[in-house]
Amino acid sequence: MTTLTRGKAEPNLFMEKIIDEFLIYKDDHNNNTRTSYSTDLILFIKYLKLKKINCFSMVEPRDIEDFYTSDFLNNYERVWKNKNGNITKKRLGQRSSSSKNRIISTLSSFFKYLVFKEKLPYSPIPKRSASNDIKSQSLGTNEIKIILNYIKTQNQSKWPTRDRLIIETLYYCGLRVSELIKIRMVDLKLQNSNPYIIIQGKGNKFRDQPIPSVMIDTLLDYINGERKTIIGERGTSEFLFISKYGASKKRIYKHLARQQINEIVTKISINSLSEYNLSNKKSGTTKYKQISPHMFRHAIGTHLHKSGIDIIRVRDHLGHSSVSTTSRYVGKEKKKMVILDKYGPLSKK
Repeated sequence: MTTLTRGKAEPNLFMEKIIDEFLIYKDDHNNNTRTSYSTDLILFIKYLKLKKINCFSMVEPRDIEDFYTSDFLNNYERVWKNKNGNITKKRLGQRSSSSKNRIISTLSSFFKYLVFKEKLPYSPIPKRSASNDIKSQSLGTNEIKIILNYIKTQNQSKWPTRDRLIIETLYYCGLRVSELIKIRMVDLKLQNSNPYIIIQGKGNKFRDQPIPSVMIDTLLDYINGERKTIIGERGTSEFLFISKYGASKKRIYKHLARQQINEIVTKISINSLSEYNLSNKKSGTTKYKQISPHMFRHAIGTHLHKSGIDIIRVRDHLGHSSVSTTSRYVGKEKKKMVILDKYGPLSKK
């Protein structure tokens, strides 16, 4: 197989074709992961073409850095045809650090593939790691308390119990958004003395996620109240968190979309923290412009480990396949284990 020389474009190396080969190589991943890979790499190609780079062999570390730090990711306008055949445009907007880190992770995996297949002599991904930005994404214990207190007492949304449950589940259970939206009613095991949720994680791997006692009441209130109201008398859905958009004629409702979760979490978090700062005559509310659902997952990992829980248990709680991934969140030191319900930052006293 031909090894490409940096700086020389290989005529047969069509970037789109290489991406297709990479996606086939990654066929063991679930659909969401492959879709993310495809979206990220197509976006990267568009950026390279703007810089008149027509071959992956011409990509240098500074190009990766420029892509990561430029306004291109925030200003890129997505164009597509809607179901009525009309052209729709949407500016993607400000991307969170976690979103940018995911893109860098995609590029890292992609260039490792090119090196493995001997299409490139080495990867142009800079030595800086995405984890450099992870620590800045975390919400502190006090911020979590403010947000949770706000949705208990001041949230004026149409479905306050649902919104509260979404944020509590993201935080206490440390779920990814993709895991949250796929929770089905049959996945809730509430009859046991130790209730849990069956979570479908990355790569279609399943795990039993304990439900802390602090969020049981919210869960039951939502199931017996707002969820029934959302569905209505004739509706039905297998999912816990329901969207009434795109329902079939038989009123079979799908789960909330990722974007809906993002909007709910971001709006509530920013409102609660901004209002708290305003009422306490504190400045600095602009720091809360990029709060994302993933920050709650990162926060519980950090808070658990700082409370003394061993990193192996934190790994299992977050559903990581490797301790090295967990270490990016919480550090590498090992501590003795404690119980979340007793020592967690929002535990009942």
